[in-house]
Amino acid sequence: MKIEPRVYQELATKAALKELRSHSKRALVVMATGLGKTLTAIFVTKKFRPKKTLFLVHNNHILKHALDEFGLVFDERKTRMVIYNGMSKNGAKEGDIVFATWQTMRNNLKQWSRNHFGLIIVDEAHHSEAETYRPVTNYFTGAKLGLTATPDREDGADIRSIFGPEVINITLEEAIARSWLPRIEYHVITDQSLDDKVLQEITAEIHEGKKRFTMAEVNRRIFIRKRDEEITRIINGYLEKAVVFCDSITHAERLSKSLELSETFHSRKGKDKNDSWSKNQKVLGALHNGTVRRVCAVNAFNEGVNVPSVGLVAFCRVTGVLTVFRQQLGRGLRPGKDKLIVLDFVGNLERIQLVLEMMNKISNLHEEYTSKKEIEHEGYTRQKFEVSGKGFEFTFSDEVVDLMKVLDHCEREFYTTWEEASQATQKLGLKKVSEYREMYRKDNKLPPDPSYTYKNFPSWNVFLGKGGPKRTAENVYPTWQEASRAAIKLGIRDTTDYKKNERYKEDPRLPSNPNSTYPDFPGYGEFLQNIFYPTWQEASRAAVKLSIKTSSGYKSGEYKKDRKLPSIPRITYQNFPGWSVFLDRTVRYPTWQEAGVAAISLGITSGPKYQRYYKKDERLPSNPDETYKDFPGWIIFLGGSIKYKTWKEASRAAIKLNIISGPMYTRSYRNDPKLPGNPYYFYKDFPGWKKFLGKE
Repeated sequence: MKIEPRVYQELATKAALKELRSHSKRALVVMATGLGKTLTAIFVTKKFRPKKTLFLVHNNHILKHALDEFGLVFDERKTRMVIYNGMSKNGAKEGDIVFATWQTMRNNLKQWSRNHFGLIIVDEAHHSEAETYRPVTNYFTGAKLGLTATPDREDGADIRSIFGPEVINITLEEAIARSWLPRIEYHVITDQSLDDKVLQEITAEIHEGKKRFTMAEVNRRIFIRKRDEEITRIINGYLEKAVVFCDSITHAERLSKSLELSETFHSRKGKDKNDSWSKNQKVLGALHNGTVRRVCAVNAFNEGVNVPSVGLVAFCRVTGVLTVFRQQLGRGLRPGKDKLIVLDFVGNLERIQLVLEMMNKISNLHEEYTSKKEIEHEGYTRQKFEVSGKGFEFTFSDEVVDLMKVLDHCEREFYTTWEEASQATQKLGLKKVSEYREMYRKDNKLPPDPSYTYKNFPSWNVFLGKGGPKRTAENVYPTWQEASRAAIKLGIRDTTDYKKNERYKEDPRLPSNPNSTYPDFPGYGEFLQNIFYPTWQEASRAAVKLSIKTSSGYKSGEYKKDRKLPSIPRITYQNFPGWSVFLDRTVRYPTWQEAGVAAISLGITSGPKYQRYYKKDERLPSNPDETYKDFPGWIIFLGGSIKYKTWKEASRAAIKLNIISGPMYTRSYRNDPKLPGNPYYFYKDFPGWKKFLGKE
């Protein structure tokens, strides 16, 4: 089967071959997720023509995918491709192309001569700096090709010491701007209506200098968590196969119950005690053949999973790590489809800012790479909160536009250059990326993500000034099971305890990042055996039983009296109701109907107003949408609203206003007070924009 390289794969192949044939014999190729890094490696292998090739990966998902991809190009009758599992001493050595995991090679290095392979290809190369991986790359003398979409590691280590500087770097933004990926339709969704009084209060306090605001404080005052039922109803309204990113395994399993034809994809073992890899493979197979249409995934879906038919990605978690965000977005940006729909259920101002920055960067690159004639032909439009081109469309709801006014007041003036920011970071004594993300706020001029703020950002390794001595592979526990027993013996409860509080340092044999140290790492849940209460209500009862009265008392360590209590319940439970409800034993109204009547009697007419005035009645909960399982939504809860009852009535009104597109609707619907701001989830049977606006 003949597969021709695409233009960007051709560029990457030429750049890699030039360095591999040079004195350095190494090349680092950085390409955005979805551009076909494995195919690029195949084209390099065919033209470099080594006698033997080793393809290294860090998990079995990627290994299987790589073997399948190579099989599309190389003739199996002429090229012997084998998987090496460490058991065979001679069979693998006869292979022209050997596929293996890091763990297998590390445990069997002595079976191979150092010059056996002429080319060593390392997929997802950002894993290769880990102490357990380095012995393998150092052992073999052949030319080394590293492939990754994220060259900068969380621990600040630099993979360029193995593969050299990037020979090419095609970012996700550039790929979208140049239409090298399927068209992306990005919808930033929030169910909040911002009360003007809240906005005025916040901005007045900022201008008068009464208080220095952080984004976290503004988030707390403005955002109300979106209910799972609303999210699943919106996702179920789309026909496309979907990947839904959740913030925990518990969250994924809960959402999966409400989504049509759905399954979960994560690291926890199932009831039948099958390992997670086998179970996840079955889920992928079902997604391919269509018996499963929705996959609720946690981080296990970030790398090495290739499902070209996925047409929708939904973010039901907000990650502060840009590389993770790009990896997850890239799950849907695979060739073989016309477009990818993205539903971003916004949870804070930082996420809005991140998406806006990405949108503006794509627009700038599109204008740079596209001629004026082509731009005019494609109908390219660009406004502050809306942009549409040949390969992309970003839309923000009116509520988000209002929220951006608040974000403008929270923005800070950062250091002009990365060098200045680097000096300030090192002055604070920050040695790791994780430390930076926790502590950068100590200096008001440090940005939350310098790799995104500064175009010429060198690498985290350079930015952080290289930390102290590393733990060697010989020192750490050889298996995750042994490390697990040691961590549990120390009383380490969760990821926060292990990494953020750096409890792992209490045992010199515990690795700082067990998830990258052990290729078969099962996830922190199983690693630390931290089986928490499944719901916040159960955890709440346990905390009250311990007589914990305040959040500070809880955080100081009182929760440790019950091992099933998490250290940070607001992270463990997506629907965490707030500390006052979590620790308060006050009797609430038993039904939402009674609570609604009480709220209306206080003159409360919106969600934001509720957050300001509910305390006037001690029986009103702080989050009724979380307290009452049958909560009907804010509109009904607060006495209803005069809107068109059916989408057909609203449709006729929108057409009468000459509205012809979704973005135009978000700008013009206020011309008719009976039109809802977001019809696609105001009406449960919303038929889609085309039919709604009379185009079908």
